[in-house]
Amino acid sequence: MTWLIKAIMFVCIVPSIILMYMLGFSGNPGKKKMIFGVRDNPKFHEGKGQEKFDAIVSSARNGGLIITAIVVILSIVMLFLPVTGGTLLAWILLVFALFLVAAPYGKGNMELKDLKKELGITKSGVTYTDLTSTNTVHALKLAWIILPNVLALLGTIAAVLIDFGVFGVTPAVEKYALTVMSLSFLFIAAIIVPIAVMMDNARNMVISRDSSINANYSRAKKKTWADLFIAFSWANALYLIANSVLMFFTDSEAAVLISTLGYTAVIMVVVIIGVINQRQVESRYARDTELELTDDDDNWILGMFYYNPNDTRLNVEKRLGYGATVNFAHPAGKVIGIVSAVIIIGSIILMIYLNATGQLVV
Repeated sequence: MTWLIKAIMFVCIVPSIILMYMLGFSGNPGKKKMIFGVRDNPKFHEGKGQEKFDAIVSSARNGGLIITAIVVILSIVMLFLPVTGGTLLAWILLVFALFLVAAPYGKGNMELKDLKKELGITKSGVTYTDLTSTNTVHALKLAWIILPNVLALLGTIAAVLIDFGVFGVTPAVEKYALTVMSLSFLFIAAIIVPIAVMMDNARNMVISRDSSINANYSRAKKKTWADLFIAFSWANALYLIANSVLMFFTDSEAAVLISTLGYTAVIMVVVIIGVINQRQVESRYARDTELELTDDDDNWILGMFYYNPNDTRLNVEKRLGYGATVNFAHPAGKVIGIVSAVIIIGSIILMIYLNATGQLVV
């Protein structure tokens, strides 16, 4: 059983850190519109600017590579250690350590901003609004994301009724285990749907003076996001139902962990496919990107966190990875930021406390 726990953690951590490194530290930074969240500029590739640019990129890439290697090596070492409360805490902390790869990315962002000032690069570009296709492009088919979540809801209701004896049958697992498991994955479903809708309703992206290109580009980007969230929803709902049936007939923790390992592997594959699809869209429309948009690098803290009081949008396209992030200057964005920070910090403190008091056991 313990090897399954370690396998699940390994499958979660190693592909994630490698993917994060690949997304944040491109092998061809000179061919990207954004480098560490900073817009590329011709002056970065001239004379001394080129030398300093190369040094900054190299330093950041090496830093990211070192952190990635350390996390991968620690994950491999952890595979050979027994699963105890202490090692389980180490695995959990290793999950949070994934975000350390963003540190050299943020360092590269600050150094490139300093290089812009040194080279005398001032804000330029235009603010272009495509009124023809604004908010008219959608790719999410609500039925395809609502259906799996309805199934998840029905599965959860069935689990609750079983645990409370309404059906007069007793599951193989301990009382209320079905309810706790089902509610946990129903909570995930409840998060996926509004995020998917928000992404689909995001303001259309503008890359060209041609409205048809903007519409097609936005539709393609939103389609990849919609497919990703729909796949998440179906994987989540099917796992919830399958695991409920499994727990009803057996109390084998090994069986539950094996199914969880399969679920984790499916989610990782879905994410990788989503990233590949997003890259294909960017590559397909690279030649159509003709506008030099307004330089808003200063609104991106460390190239990852968007803070712009003059922007009324709640969500904007990410500069690190794919998808969207919130505008932390927006009232709702501030709430989301505070709640997220409390949850992350609280989770770490809780895990450390449970381990210190001997309550974090396997």
